[in-house]
Amino acid sequence: MISQIIKIFFLLLIIYMSNNTLAQDDVLDRTKPPKPGPPKDVQFPDYFDTTLPNGINVLVIENSKIPAVSVRMVFKDAGSFYDVDKFGLASLTAEMLTKGTTNRSATQIAEEIDFVGGSINAGSDWDGSYISLSVLRKHLNTGIDILADVAQNPVFADDELARVKEQRLSSILQGKDDAGHLSDKKFNKIVYGNLPYSNPAEGTEESVKSISRNDLQDFYRMNYYSGNLIIAFVGDITKEEALKITEEKFSSLPSEGINRVNSYKYDENNSAGKVFIINKKGAVQSNLRVGHLGIPRNNPDFIAVTIMNTILGGYFGSRINYNLREKHGFTYGARSYFNPHLYSGDFSVDTDVRNEVTDTSVTLIIDELKRITTEEITDEELATVKNYMTGVFPLQLETANAVASRVINLKLYNLPKDYYSKYISNINALTKQDILNAAKKYIDPSKVTIVVSGDAGAIKDKMTRFGEVLVFDADGNEIK
Repeated sequence: MISQIIKIFFLLLIIYMSNNTLAQDDVLDRTKPPKPGPPKDVQFPDYFDTTLPNGINVLVIENSKIPAVSVRMVFKDAGSFYDVDKFGLASLTAEMLTKGTTNRSATQIAEEIDFVGGSINAGSDWDGSYISLSVLRKHLNTGIDILADVAQNPVFADDELARVKEQRLSSILQGKDDAGHLSDKKFNKIVYGNLPYSNPAEGTEESVKSISRNDLQDFYRMNYYSGNLIIAFVGDITKEEALKITEEKFSSLPSEGINRVNSYKYDENNSAGKVFIINKKGAVQSNLRVGHLGIPRNNPDFIAVTIMNTILGGYFGSRINYNLREKHGFTYGARSYFNPHLYSGDFSVDTDVRNEVTDTSVTLIIDELKRITTEEITDEELATVKNYMTGVFPLQLETANAVASRVINLKLYNLPKDYYSKYISNINALTKQDILNAAKKYIDPSKVTIVVSGDAGAIKDKMTRFGEVLVFDADGNEIK
């Protein structure tokens, strides 16, 4: 009996030691990081979607786990795309919404929302103007009252407008000393041609000075109406509450405004084979923009383009950054972007380099564009960027305001309802050939526009290797 017990004991000991050895070999090798499992799709919250009889599109995502509510209002077609007669009008109109109403002064608005620990902001971009509110659930009524007042009763007071215009003009003047800002303005002007995206959204000195209170009132009446509004509620609120709030609090919005139709047809520019220099005499660095027209936000290849661009120049480990920064030491950083809008977009490579390597840097950039459009990326590049993109994506949905922005984007840019729910699986489904196809389709090294902000006297002669060189001052006037 005792001998049997001893045999069983030693047998169990051998099994244990064997399993432990296998476990150490397979699992506990501390010299190697564990292999990540395949990323799973992020379950983007389901949302309620309806349009009221007055035309307001209401979106609701209920989440009672957080004792707060974020509300985001977007007025479609109230963005800078439609202020072509007076550049900066859309952004000034939006900024003035929180600067006083028929019921509250700018100071009262700020103090009341601050008292309840909330925030309210207004602004605009190319594709719309927005007002956003974040507030604790227990102070929702107060927050909504302020939001409704700001959205429906702005007064555009002359004294507040004068102050905001002065700040805007100061910002525009400061931009003339910013090489990157100057490059952006010239690049957009050339690449977008006759499209409104070519104009400065912040305005020019002349346009801002000319904008009056009547201009703001007219722009508001034409664009801030119920049929032009998408409003999203995210957080501790039910769809019934959200609908009641919308119906009761936003009934003062006019039902009609200007029904916008994009009537612009892009006329392809002839900037290829030319170099545009914005002269900054005495500058020791050149700021570069190399690119061309891009894609709109609802392009069906957008995810493939995003992966391709990330490999090309979209993050620190990208090809362009490695080539210019790590390999050659020409810059502290170089990146590429696809900047999409509702109707169009642009693609550019941006960096700052020493004067003496300006032309070499442009050559290296164009070489990388040729490489991405002619050769398949590696398995390692594809895996790395897929892991990067799928890892970052959930972090972009951590706040209620971020979720509200994205659910509105689904509507604003006519994206599929399951776009974000399938985002990760759509990333993982893409192949090296898909990425090469996207590069070939949306990048053309032979058609790039080259813009440089720098000392023309130090760089002009070297840049003639890329074509005719045109030199401009900070105001955009050509220097003969």
